[in-house]
Amino acid sequence: MLLSLIKRIFKSISFITFLISAAFGMLAVLLVLFPDNLFESYPKLLIKNPDNIKFILAFTIGGLFTLTIFTYTMLMNVLNRSISNYSPRLIPLILHERHHQIILGTTSGTIIYCLVLSLFVSSESNDKFPTLGAPLTIFFGIVCVFMFIYFIHAVSQSIHVNYVVRRSYEHTKRIILDMLQINDRLSCVEDDKARWNHSISFEHCGYLNAIRREKLLRISAKYNVHFKLLKPMGSFVYEGEAVLSISKELDKALEKKIKRCIAIDRNEAVDVIEIGFKHLVEVAVKASSPAINDPGTSIIVIDYLTQLFLLRKKIPSFNRVDSHNDGVLYFNLIPLEQLKKYVFREMEIYMKNDDILLQKLNESKKILSELNPEVPN
Repeated sequence: MLLSLIKRIFKSISFITFLISAAFGMLAVLLVLFPDNLFESYPKLLIKNPDNIKFILAFTIGGLFTLTIFTYTMLMNVLNRSISNYSPRLIPLILHERHHQIILGTTSGTIIYCLVLSLFVSSESNDKFPTLGAPLTIFFGIVCVFMFIYFIHAVSQSIHVNYVVRRSYEHTKRIILDMLQINDRLSCVEDDKARWNHSISFEHCGYLNAIRREKLLRISAKYNVHFKLLKPMGSFVYEGEAVLSISKELDKALEKKIKRCIAIDRNEAVDVIEIGFKHLVEVAVKASSPAINDPGTSIIVIDYLTQLFLLRKKIPSFNRVDSHNDGVLYFNLIPLEQLKKYVFREMEIYMKNDDILLQKLNESKKILSELNPEVPN
């Protein structure tokens, strides 16, 4: 539960935005608490007149509020268009764009900075003003304008389907490459079902989003216990359903430690190979529908799916991963042939009336058949 909460906070669109805004607020507080200026030798950079400071702060706050509202409006329009034209499952990838969060955080933080200084400047009990506050306000305002220009460019890019599909492809590719890095530790061995006498379950339901694989392997080696993941990654876990089998009984403290290595979240898993394939298939199917009528996008998605299959094939069949210090974790991925069957059958059902798309699907299967003759025809 804790791992799921931490992961949700870290990946939230508001996480980086909040940190940057808080940093701007702290800067304003420090200027108020320590108004002695380090730049007294540069008097042209300092503004000491309270009326001038109030004018600059008010002007900056008004302008940035306008820019912020426009920025949020553009972002919401992008999300709405992405939901309508592609797939709502791709929205998390758009929300995780760091530059969007940095831009929103900088504009919001500048507003907070100006508000804190305004409160201090407007107080009649204070006779010493942070003379560097107004010049910094002007500087931050200029930075926000340039960031807004970049934001328009970034948003205009992110609404292109090629960009969205490429992002999904790159995300899935990174997950596959992560698995390929432990190829030498993967093996396929006969599972002794008699050893699994105990299991771990959760009191809440949700999607099995992630496991801290290396952490579980370290626990396995330290306490001489084997683990077996009972649910495929990305699947839904019901309340009280067994998720992890263990080879021997453990105390409550260690069991809680193990639970923190498993993330069961309310959101659909995005860091799962099969989910990445599923999202691309949804885009291809929707693009081929009469409502969207964009077979070009479907062709692009098929090309990317073919490349992902070529990478996925490099992961050998396995049901066990070992650590270098004798830790053992049993788990596996959806078999490659089963994944191929789902992907091609799903697209063929919705693209059966388009000869060009069917031809593209056959070309893709032919490419994969040269590597593996068992690809479904």
